[in-house]
Amino acid sequence: MRVNIIGGGLAGCALAYVLKKAGAEPVIYEASSELASGASGNDVGIYNPRFAAQMDALSRFYSDAFFFALEVFEEFGEAIDWSPCGVLTLLTDARQIKRLHKTAASWGWPEQEMRLVVARLASNIAGVEIPCECLYLPRAGHISPKKLCHEYARGVEVHLNTRVEDFNTLDGDITVLACGLGCLNFDVAADLPLKPVRGQVSYIEAHEKLKNLKVSLGYGGHLAPAHNGMHCLGATFQPWLDHDRLIDGDDLTNLEKLYDAIPNLVSNYKVVKRRAGLRVTSKDHFPVVGQLGGGVYISSAHGSYGILSSLLSAKIISNIALGVDERMSLDVMKALDPYRFL
Repeated sequence: MRVNIIGGGLAGCALAYVLKKAGAEPVIYEASSELASGASGNDVGIYNPRFAAQMDALSRFYSDAFFFALEVFEEFGEAIDWSPCGVLTLLTDARQIKRLHKTAASWGWPEQEMRLVVARLASNIAGVEIPCECLYLPRAGHISPKKLCHEYARGVEVHLNTRVEDFNTLDGDITVLACGLGCLNFDVAADLPLKPVRGQVSYIEAHEKLKNLKVSLGYGGHLAPAHNGMHCLGATFQPWLDHDRLIDGDDLTNLEKLYDAIPNLVSNYKVVKRRAGLRVTSKDHFPVVGQLGGGVYISSAHGSYGILSSLLSAKIISNIALGVDERMSLDVMKALDPYRFL
């Protein structure tokens, strides 16, 4: 089966990888001059499930996505700058304390994969002083989304600088829209409630205060251990903006999030690089994955969790399109289905 994939970011490249492994012939059509040119092009991306209080359908989706991604990341290893260094999610307010305590109790992960740790133990794990209790995932961490896209697409036919306006002109058996907000340019997806969310990350120079940081930290923003002499700090969340131009003030916003969560890390950090992109989300903030009809599929609205969700979504689409009888929970499929909005 020859599969047209419109979009060369995480969603499209992950699908190409999964389809190729399944024996299909994926072809990527990317409008820009390189893969991962948009929000998927960051040098550092933290992978962590989207936490919910209960183990519902979407929690199962993110839980399964996490462990599936670990298998793939281990295969790629250093080629994607994979660092399963662990992630500490800080419990910074009463609402989050209640929610993440329920997460730890209801998700059913073994203690070696997810556990609550008090501030003193969290500080020992992190290598810096942490002021509060945390939810700790020892095998979470960070990768390079940009390099991940290129590894996914290795050995795949790719057409760059190719803007597809009518997929019916393409030579393929089926077509998958994996082009973020660009999906709305096609009549079959034009009514979906997709919207952009601008995000900017800041890269700060390695600093004495952070020299012992051993894990990634999540606190409404995120901070990763040093890589190539820089820490990735982010990210802004601006659903009212629809451009990816750099904003100087966003660096201060990213720093203020860090200072609010961990006041003892306040210092005079030097921002050496920044990058902005438009993530895409849906009306209910969950991915839109499935068949639109007539041999057309979609994988979009992966938001801030696309490193994980794009890969499992690729497997779901591949199984449906190729007729693979691998059971996926019906309530998970319904929760992702594009027709849930109708």
